[in-house]
Amino acid sequence: MRRWVGASKMVPAGGPKDLPAPLTSFVGRRQEAAGVCARLEHNRLVTLTGAGGAGKSRLAVEVATSLAPRYRDGARFVELAGLSEPLLVAHAVAAGLDVQEQAGRTLPDVLAERLRDKVMLLVLDCCEHLVEAVAQLVLPLLSACRDVRVMATSRERLGIPGEALWPVTGLATPPAQGGAVDVMEYDAVRLFADRATAVEPDFAVTEANAAAVAEICRKLDGLPLAIELAAARANALDAAQLSRWLDDRFRFLAWEARAPQRRHRTLDGVVEWSYALLSEPERALFERLSVFAGAFTLDAVEAVAAQESVGAPETVAGPEAMVSEGAVAAAEAVAARESAAIAEAGAVGPGELLLRLVDKSLVTVVPRRSPARYRLLGTLRAYGLARLRQRGESAALSTQHAAYFHDLAEQAWERFRGPHQAVWLDRLKAEHDDLRAALDWLMASRDIDGAVRMAGALASFWDVQGRYAEGRVWLERALEADRSAAAKGRVRALNGLGLLAVIQGDLERAWLSCSEAEHLSRRNGDLPGLVCSLQYLGFGALLVGNPDGAVETLGESLAAALKTDEPWLMGWSYLFLAMVEVTRSDFAQAEHHGRTAFRLLCEAGEPKSIAWAELTLATASWGLGDVRDARARTGEALRLFHKLDAPWGLAEVFQITAMLAMSGRHYEKAAALFGASDTARKKSGAALLSFLKGWRAAGIAKTRTEMGDRRFEEAREHGRQWPLETAVLATAAELGTVPPLPPPAPPGARVSSAPPPGARAPSAPPPHRASLRRRGDYWALVHDGQVVHLKHTVGLGYLARLLAAPDREFLARELAAADRGTARGAALAPEAPASGGTGDAGPVLDARAKAAYRRRLRELAEELDEAERFHDTVRAEQARVELDAVTEQLAGAVGLGGRDRRAVSDGERARLSVTKALKAAVKRISVHDPVLGLHLERSVRTGAYCSYAPDPATRIVWERG
Repeated sequence: MRRWVGASKMVPAGGPKDLPAPLTSFVGRRQEAAGVCARLEHNRLVTLTGAGGAGKSRLAVEVATSLAPRYRDGARFVELAGLSEPLLVAHAVAAGLDVQEQAGRTLPDVLAERLRDKVMLLVLDCCEHLVEAVAQLVLPLLSACRDVRVMATSRERLGIPGEALWPVTGLATPPAQGGAVDVMEYDAVRLFADRATAVEPDFAVTEANAAAVAEICRKLDGLPLAIELAAARANALDAAQLSRWLDDRFRFLAWEARAPQRRHRTLDGVVEWSYALLSEPERALFERLSVFAGAFTLDAVEAVAAQESVGAPETVAGPEAMVSEGAVAAAEAVAARESAAIAEAGAVGPGELLLRLVDKSLVTVVPRRSPARYRLLGTLRAYGLARLRQRGESAALSTQHAAYFHDLAEQAWERFRGPHQAVWLDRLKAEHDDLRAALDWLMASRDIDGAVRMAGALASFWDVQGRYAEGRVWLERALEADRSAAAKGRVRALNGLGLLAVIQGDLERAWLSCSEAEHLSRRNGDLPGLVCSLQYLGFGALLVGNPDGAVETLGESLAAALKTDEPWLMGWSYLFLAMVEVTRSDFAQAEHHGRTAFRLLCEAGEPKSIAWAELTLATASWGLGDVRDARARTGEALRLFHKLDAPWGLAEVFQITAMLAMSGRHYEKAAALFGASDTARKKSGAALLSFLKGWRAAGIAKTRTEMGDRRFEEAREHGRQWPLETAVLATAAELGTVPPLPPPAPPGARVSSAPPPGARAPSAPPPHRASLRRRGDYWALVHDGQVVHLKHTVGLGYLARLLAAPDREFLARELAAADRGTARGAALAPEAPASGGTGDAGPVLDARAKAAYRRRLRELAEELDEAERFHDTVRAEQARVELDAVTEQLAGAVGLGGRDRRAVSDGERARLSVTKALKAAVKRISVHDPVLGLHLERSVRTGAYCSYAPDPATRIVWERG
């Protein structure tokens, strides 16, 4: 703002009294409201865009109410929803501004003259059905009136120069897991609770209903209107019942409320209003997009939803809409004009139509995905499906959809055993909702052969992802529906079912399934199918305690695999034989088979198989007393399993690391990792491998003896409560490896548009809180509800002082002097002013030396990356060793974690002393809480000046006290 900001002596001619008075409280969106206010400071036209029911109008009123006192002439609100004639837009605006018509002059000219000297905010609500007319009015108005700002709400942009868009999406919803305290951190849940309390005063979000309330908000995509309609039923239905009712979206579309605006009384009316604005080709594509259950790509749209009939669909009367006849007429007139323009311009491709639907807020862009993905909100999809069924197109389109995703599953099967496994894993994760829908349709339409082949193609995906129970359900349904399905497809599905069953410990089902697969493979000469069935039968024999039978069966599988000349099949036969030798404690033979398996599986290039080979070799190395090799290989398995987000593999990595920690006398860490392994295994649904049970029992017994029952159980329970990423960090710390980067975040249950530049995402979950407080001779470290008491050291005292003043720099000499003064009972030394320096320890390394160090670090990082891509573990390990050494040397010269330098002054002695003390303090904290340890390693800077600069990636806030 310029001169009108803070002009308190002026009485607004149009203040909040000219804005609609809200009938309910404004819940959430505080960050968005602040962002829109900031955007209006820099842009004279801001358009709030979004789907119907997203809360655009309410947000606009809230923003205008807060900004009205800052404009000399206040804020005015003009509602356009009831208009049907574009020529009346100027009249509606004039009426809202108390501007009279003048004979012989056009109304836009009169408005421009009257507003030329005004300092005001004009809100134009519901512009989507009159976009062209609104744009033609606003553009000359802003050109003539330099101190007028316009905020519009529309499901489509106005498209004029200088327009800034602010997408309004659903409110933030909780993830699938969360307790009562957690879910109340999300705006969608707070809105539901507020509106439910209005109709049922005793309603509250509790531990008992938190999951159901969160599910309601997710099902409704966080849309405020939908949540308010659902909450209005809280006086008749409890949260669990209401969630079940929402499964019938068509019934929910018709739920009605006495809203002031008729189009907002039902969700059906909201969607109908948007639908009526579409041209005929846009309507046809919108309806066809509803066949997608999840997020989809443009390629999928072109393959599934783009047909010649898209350009000329049959006209069908939709459900009765609770909107004004004039508004519908205006919308249909707009749609008719667009259809005529499209027909005149010729055929329009599905890509162009899709972008138009995005612009009109009927299709949502999934943020941060490449290639771009799109989705329909649940209510919009329900409406589209209803239209498809009325047209009689639903079955044909579902068949086409299933064919596309069946083909995708087959492509993934062909490539899943190679180096691009992670890429295809991400692809299948992104398509999982549609893969399920395709399988469901194949079963419902009695295409059992297709269902068997598709489910068999997805078995490896379900294995890596730890979706054993879901995979078994689909495989068993398909296999039991028709036992006469094509033999080859049936063998693959039977082997997939056998693999998932054996992992879950259901050995009887695994034996039945793999025995049938073996019989069919022998009968039809299917060598790859025979190899897999014999491998799983041999592995099952090992699990039931018959290693001799396992060797015999696995030997037969190896003989058959050698005939195929496929590295993947041969490698797994050798790997299963290595596991048998581990069980027999013949570690030398296990290493021999393991190295052969490792070489073959590296040739195939599949990351999951390489990870299991690394883990098996780590076990053999440990048995042979080569702990260093065991740690290195377990660390590599951790990196690969973590990249694949494979829970069972991670569970076994945690367990083996616990055994290594126990052998290194790190008993507390070992107990916690045993607990973390239990949690990861339980989450995946995998059974504990029987040949590891004895080792595990011995390791637990040893750890318990050394720690005592109470301390052991506390530590193990602490590990059980760790989030997965915490367990991964703790494992990496114990193994002495670089912590792996987090895997890409999967598409959430609710995906919203990214906030505009400069704005924070609305209602993001709060950061983790931690505290470090002195309690006599101990320091109490609190994080995520866990308390650890640490014996006092000067390093913890230094650290507490840094944490109390984030981003402030302290002289190391002053920190040391303050500690000495405190020890003598003297007052603390005055703090030095913040320095503009870099936090370096001084001119021990000149700029050229530092550049040389950092150049070598980049070269080593590139070499390590290349070695890992080609699975060259020896070269990778050499690069890691040198990388760690160079990093340590550089860090020693400039900060935390370094080697000693000879002190040549009091300042240098203080720097060395404080650095050592802080390093020791951070290391002690890392032992008990790896997440806090990693955060502090990234955030604490030492040297001549010391500071705590919070690392934003780990989002931890330290409470003062």
